Amino acid sequence: MTTACEHTATTGTPQDNRDDDSGCRLPALWTRTIGELTLSYVPDAGVAMIPTRVYPATEEDDWGTHRPHMTAAGHLAMGCGALLVERGGTRLLLDAGHGRISGEDPEHFQHGFDHVKDLPASLASLGVDPATLETVAFTHLHDDHSGWARPDAVDGPHSLFPRARWIVGKGELEGLDPAAGPRLAGQRERTTSVDDGTEIAEGVRAWALPGHTTGHTAWILDTGDGRRIVAFGDAMHSPVQVQHPDWEVVLDHDRAEAERSRRRLVDFLARDGVFGFGVHFADQQLGTVDSTGRWRPWSDETDAW
Repeated sequence: MTTACEHTATTGTPQDNRDDDSGCRLPALWTRTIGELTLSYVPDAGVAMIPTRVYPATEEDDWGTHRPHMTAAGHLAMGCGALLVERGGTRLLLDAGHGRISGEDPEHFQHGFDHVKDLPASLASLGVDPATLETVAFTHLHDDHSGWARPDAVDGPHSLFPRARWIVGKGELEGLDPAAGPRLAGQRERTTSVDDGTEIAEGVRAWALPGHTTGHTAWILDTGDGRRIVAFGDAMHSPVQVQHPDWEVVLDHDRAEAERSRRRLVDFLARDGVFGFGVHFADQQLGTVDSTGRWRPWSDETDAW
């Protein structure tokens, strides 16, 4: 199997802007306490992308200044996984990873996979029994976000999360192809669609950012101390889109609407006290948009948050 990246994270710490920061190291499991929240990234798969195929409007020359986000072989590294959100005695999962992939049959825009099928083990290492999770909220229902919630996720019919209710943004279910069958286990009985602004748990509310899919939804997390963290799913796939919100992604359902959503997101992330979680952002998942209009990843050493 072709590996996704030459360097795999071993510490679980988001990388900073040191001179050796390749941007290609895949994130390991990490946990952060931010205000009243405890956030844990739950890794599931790593994948190296072919940049000009993920972003079809770009050419090789467009990537010359974005080498910090690429592997030595010139591929764009991305991670796949989920975000566990805990506050007090409650917890929920945002997205459900890539699921039962082999990594042996990449799509045309992928170069290759690295670690795969890690989410169950990652939850176990956090001491979390997936059967006890009561809520899984999705940014959208593409396979790399709904993986362990799908009907074929495990041998039984109820997915890895047999008790969970599914929450999606309004319009997401309507955008699915009925001929493809249900995307989620028990989809009809277990799924709730929510409007923009709906609070689904204390301090967790929906923010509609459509375009990548019909009901693509970010989740805004209130830390309880005046800060906000946006888990924005596939509104952006890489830090390069902060500087290039016009770069559409090959899988965008409505490219014009997706660009409008990206621009709204970038503007929001540039506000004081607002931070982002980009699930595909390789080792730079947590960060903000700085005064130069670039993604500034958070690090233990330089940011107090």
